Amino acid sequence: LTEQAVLEQQYESISHPGNQESNRGLPDFETLDDELRHSSRVVARMLLEDHGIVDKVEAAMGQCERDPSMVKFLATFNELKHQTYQKMSTSVEEEKSKEDFYLEVSAREEKASQMLRALQKDLKGEKAEHEREVGHLDEQVAKLRTEIEHIKSSTSVEIKNLEESTRQREDDDKKAWDSTEADLTAERERLRKELAAVSQRNRETEEALRKKKIKNEQEVEAWIYKYDTDVREKVRHIQAIKKEYNEEKRQLSWYEEHFKRVEQERARVEQEQRRIAEEKAKEEAQRAMLDGAASTIQRIFRGKVARRELEKAKKGKGKKGKGGKGKGKKK
Repeated sequence: LTEQAVLEQQYESISHPGNQESNRGLPDFETLDDELRHSSRVVARMLLEDHGIVDKVEAAMGQCERDPSMVKFLATFNELKHQTYQKMSTSVEEEKSKEDFYLEVSAREEKASQMLRALQKDLKGEKAEHEREVGHLDEQVAKLRTEIEHIKSSTSVEIKNLEESTRQREDDDKKAWDSTEADLTAERERLRKELAAVSQRNRETEEALRKKKIKNEQEVEAWIYKYDTDVREKVRHIQAIKKEYNEEKRQLSWYEEHFKRVEQERARVEQEQRRIAEEKAKEEAQRAMLDGAASTIQRIFRGKVARRELEKAKKGKGKKGKGGKGKGKKK
């Protein structure tokens, strides 16, 4: 039992890939698996031959705490016994039902994979459409900003041109003032009126441009607000799609893990069936060998008995012949 516990600990240690440093001195997995199988069969035979060992073990275990590895071994052994009994008591119809169930689960897994690929394709299309819309909005915002800058630059140029023309006219008026005071006064009054009219027109023009600028800024703000609203809506939509995708991905992971356990269980059952078939074949071969040996022994024994009977018959004939010759001489 101690050797069995040591082998179980080594098997459990080598079964975990993360313990590579501590597993360097241990044998390889196949060798350890064969040794553990052989040790398990030996322990089973010991328990089967010695009926009182169960009471002894229970009495010893009652005095001290059970080893977790031994508890695990007993649980595994009971589970193996239950599975073997269940496998032997399973009918062909139940096997066919299980196989149909495995096929149905495989079909569901394939359907889930197809749905996942379709969702990924839809998500990619939605993302590309969102990027195109964002690019279009960026182009519109850049265009509006360019128009605003152009309006600002054109307004400043017009004001500068008006100021230059005004200064030129003032110089002309000053030159004309030197020639005649009356004409200069009249011309001055006329220029003042004209300057006032031009200033009024400039103020009106400036006011109109300012209103246009405010309107354009409001439109830009409206576009920016619409852009932010659309982006938030798209982000919420993408988050919903991601949430649905993560849920389906979680379900797919669960299905994969489930089918992996099913495949492992099926492989273990097939391996156990092969082992039982090999043992049965060995027993049949031994039985055939014993039957052949028994037949050979019987043939040898019958031949020996036949030879012994033949020798007895020959000896009886010899004695009869000798007795007949003696009687003839006496006469």
